Order: sequence, then C-alpha cells, then structure tokens
Amino acid sequence: MNENELDLNLLLVFEAIYSTRNISRAADMLDRSQPAVSNALGRLREQLGDALFVRAGKGVAPTPRAEAMVGSVREALEAIRKGIIPPPGFDPQSSERHFKMIIADPMEPIVLPPLLRSVDGGQISFELQPPQFLNIEEALIDGKTDMAIFPFPANEPRLHCEPLCPLDLVVLARKEHSRINGVITAEDLAREGHITLSLAPGKLANSEKVAIWKRTKQRTVCYVNRLSSMANLIGTTDLIGLVPRIYADYVSELFGFQVLDLPEPVTDQKFFMIWHKRNDTDDGHIWLRHQITTMIDARTKVQAST
Repeated sequence: MNENELDLNLLLVFEAIYSTRNISRAADMLDRSQPAVSNALGRLREQLGDALFVRAGKGVAPTPRAEAMVGSVREALEAIRKGIIPPPGFDPQSSERHFKMIIADPMEPIVLPPLLRSVDGGQISFELQPPQFLNIEEALIDGKTDMAIFPFPANEPRLHCEPLCPLDLVVLARKEHSRINGVITAEDLAREGHITLSLAPGKLANSEKVAIWKRTKQRTVCYVNRLSSMANLIGTTDLIGLVPRIYADYVSELFGFQVLDLPEPVTDQKFFMIWHKRNDTDDGHIWLRHQITTMIDARTKVQAST
C-alpha cells in the first residue's frame, strides 16, 4: 500500500467501527449513512489488504490486524484534533500561563502591581526581561518575549503597536525645594542641578527609542540608570529631574513631589504596547492586553480630571 494514497477519513470510520463494534452505530456516530460507512470500510480493506472486521453476533469483531493498528490510529486522530480544534477559553483563575514581558522603567510600577493583583490566588506568572540587553523587535519576533511596553517606532510589519499613553516629560522636584515652588522656567532648568537618566545610544539595546531625555539643556550633577534612583535622590536633595508624566504622578502620590510642566514640550512620543501578530487571536494574550489597556486608561482619566 502507498501511504500517500491513504484517505485519513477512512481512519475515522475505522476507529468508529472499532469503538462501537457495529456498522450501523458507527454510521450514527459519524452522522453518515450505513452504505457510506460500509463503502469506506471496503476501501480501507482494499488498501490494507485485510478484512479488519468480521461478523460476530449482531455486530463485528476486529481482526488481529485491526487490534494491532487501533492504538496508532487513535494517537494519530488525537494529534490531528489537537492541532485543528481551538483550546478552551482562557481562564485567568485556572490558567498556568507564564508571560514574559519587556517594560520600560517608567511603566513598570504603573503596570505591574495592578497586573499582579488581578491574578492573586491564581497560577499565572510574569517574567520581566531587561530592555537594556534585549532588542525588542528581535525578542518579539523570535518568541523570546510575549509583550513589550516601550516607546517604539512602528516600522516592523510583523508587530502590532498600540499606543497606551503620551510620553510627555515633566519636571520632578521635592515639595520643600528651596528655590522652586509650583512653576519652573527655562532659566530654572538651566540653573538647577539635574539627576539624569543615563542611556548611551548604540551601547544599550533600545536606547535610541528613549533618547528624548537628551533634548533639553541641563546641568547634570548625577547620572543614574533607573528612574527609581532618580525619585530617591530628588526626594532627598534640591536636585530636579525630567521624567514621564505618568511616572511623575505615580511617585508624587507616594512621596509628595512637585510635578511641573516644562516651559516648552520636548516630545510628542508615546508609550506603546507591542506584540507579535501571531498572538492577535490568542485568548490569554487578549486577556493580558485588555488588563493593561484598562489600567492605563483608568490612570490617564484620573490624570485628565486633576
């Protein structure tokens, strides 16, 4: 027998007859007519050179050849079913999904705590991957990460980029600053010492996407590589720093900073939620995207009302 000539539909008929031991019941199981099932069995007998089933009482009994092949047939049919039948819907309370994510530093305290609270008591887990060492486009395309939240130019056709919120920079200063109180001028910006986020374009992965921190003239007293370090130092000195508004509002709620508009905006850039198009219809990924957009929308609405 030439295996290329074997009709896989005949294996469905074979398995149904084996399970029911009856041609009529097999036809009912398959929602086919009895002559159609009998005809299919005849074709399979001819291709395999074996009777496969012989009459026994009111039904049929398998031959030794049928007994020998039924296990392999069932495994093959199950593999096909698993490949073409969609899995059950995603349930965040019972799923054991592990999501790998690249999140820009300012967005980490905004996104991660409510995301973790949303799966409290479940089995879902998250892994944050360092944006300094992974190229975002490559990591998403290669499947090394599931999601990125980052400033991102939408120039890769295999990826989806959904804007989340503006990346507008504001000035962060401690509430008891000795010279700044509620407003900051261009002269203040040039005079005051700054804590500056250190990103060396070309040396760290994705640094070219967040180079907006270099667009203002400033006197840097200290370079740091994490925004959390900026907040700690600004809160205990008279140094100031430029941070995204969404992050500034978050730390201001915690520590009572002054959040000051720049004399002139320096960027119209945005934070994006980025994923590979192969995950567009994945139920778990849809859930993750919905959680993120819901929490960001809620925070930006609060910002707009204040």
